[in-house]
Parts: sequence; C-alpha cells; structure tokens
Amino acid sequence: MAGKTKIGTNGFRSVNSLAANDIRADVRMDGVYFFRSFASYPVNKRLDPGDFSYCFMVRRGHLRLTIDFPEPKSVDLAPGSIVGISGLAPHRIHSLPDPGEGTPDGFPRVPISEQIDAGNDVELLLGVAPSESIALTNLIIGPLYLSRESSPECARRIWKASEMLDEEFVGRGEEYGQAIIVRRIAEIILINMTRSILEHSSKPTPEVVRSRGVILAIRAFLDAPLEEWSVDRLARLAGMSRTKFAEDFRRILGRTPMQTLARMRLTLVARRILMEDISVEEAADIAGYSSAAAFIRAFSREFGSTPLQWRKLQSANGGIEKD
Repeated sequence: MAGKTKIGTNGFRSVNSLAANDIRADVRMDGVYFFRSFASYPVNKRLDPGDFSYCFMVRRGHLRLTIDFPEPKSVDLAPGSIVGISGLAPHRIHSLPDPGEGTPDGFPRVPISEQIDAGNDVELLLGVAPSESIALTNLIIGPLYLSRESSPECARRIWKASEMLDEEFVGRGEEYGQAIIVRRIAEIILINMTRSILEHSSKPTPEVVRSRGVILAIRAFLDAPLEEWSVDRLARLAGMSRTKFAEDFRRILGRTPMQTLARMRLTLVARRILMEDISVEEAADIAGYSSAAAFIRAFSREFGSTPLQWRKLQSANGGIEKD
C-alpha cells in the first residue's frame, strides 16, 4: 500500500508491566507502517481486527474509545491524545452522543504523503504493527493512553516525532535511507510511550522487573501459549528455583504464571469463538480444559459472561467478524 512507513507500538499500563516491554525490545519492527485517517460526525468506527497493535494519535476532533477487554473501560479522546491498543481487543471509537446503532466500520487509510481535508471533523495519525506476539501482549496488559495534560513532555516528543515523519514524506518520493529514518522516528515514539508509564508509577521501578528469567517465561508464553507449560518447566527455562521464579513472576505481573497462561489461552479462544463456528466443547479442548463446564466457568470469570453470551454480545456490538 502506498504511503506505508514504520512505527513500533506497545500498550502498557503500569510499572508492573514493564517486563513485557523488555521482551520485544530487541525485535525489529519489520512490516509496520503509518497512515493518516479522518471521519465526520457522527462517528461509529473501529480499527481493523486482527493480530495487530495500533498506535493512534488524534490531531483533530473529540472521540471516545470504548473497550471490553482486559476490562471494560472508556477513554475520552481530544486533540493531542495518543493511544496504544491491540487489534485483538473488541472496541469501538465513537463520537458523543454515542450513535450506538449499526456495525462500526473501519477508518479510511490515506498515505502519509497526502494531506487530510481540513473540513473533516476528525483527523488521525495511525501506526500498525502486524505482530501476533505484540498484539497478544497489548491485549493482556490493556490499552495505553497519554495526552499533553497527563504526560506533557512525553506527548510533546511524540508529536514532534510525528512532525518529523511528515517532513520525511510530504511532497517527497522514496529517498535513500528513508526506512532507517522512519525506524528511528518509531523508536522515539515507543520510548516516550514507555517513559509515560514510568512517570505515573506510584513507586520506583523494582529491580525484579529486569529479571531475565521472568522475561524468558513470558516470551515462551507469547510464542507458544497452547503448549503444556508447568511452573517447574518454566522455572528450569528461567534458570531459577521454582519458588523464586513463582515469587518474581507474581511480583512483576500481579498474577501467577498459570493464571497468566490461562488468561492468554482464554483470550485466544475468545477470538476463535468470535471468528469461527466452533462449539463450546471444541473451545474447551483448544484452551486445555478437561471439560466444557470447567472452561465455561473460567471463561465467565475472565469475560463476565459465558462463551455463547460473549459471542452474541460481541456480534451485536460489532465485534470481530468471521472470515
């Protein structure tokens, strides 16, 4: 697609989630791109569902982000707002009052090299990272929001980086070294999104956040969430004792290793339920539960409804469509 450029996005909410950020710090963001978009009121839209992570920046207009997972949440967006979100998370981006009717449609994609008509009510700059691992990480952690009011310095640097992106592409064709420059701009955005988390941390970054063993365990989860993991196996992989590994893991993520793995599996299965005609029994087997009843209980704890109720609700609200 014309106008594709690179960005990296990770959506993290708290200092306890920084280990997840470290996991992907050494991964190249190949295939990631920027585009412009716009809308006119009333707005009832969503970002394309799939194994993507998004960073969207509001240049003009007022909107509300409504998201259902990992917890129900609404965020009001104004010019200057910056959001990181997973394409795996059912969500809507709408104007107020909420139109509330009909299935949300996607945002039009305009190459970076083209300007948006100033007559539109809403103008956005979006970055897309087509990575299942990053999308899963963002889904588990939840969306990241920052603004010029909440994180003035980080927001200022991110918007300055967006201006650099404009300068690189507007009125120009492909130039030598452009991909490298865009990657560096993307890194500036990612670093400052992470800095915004540290700014609002209620306590200093704990040393355990840098635990390589825990990072290895989370990476293993992300790479193969349906494998038959155990705490003993993960502790050996981490090069730690079982007790030390379990303590450090819970201190960093706020959940035990098995609770985290169960959440990941349920997240994957929830997406399958929305996209495919699979039975509850099939979903239970995919998620590794011994019975449909046990699966339904676990699913209800995470999502607040049974699998069939979840599918019906998300379909009614314009959730992920079937292929």
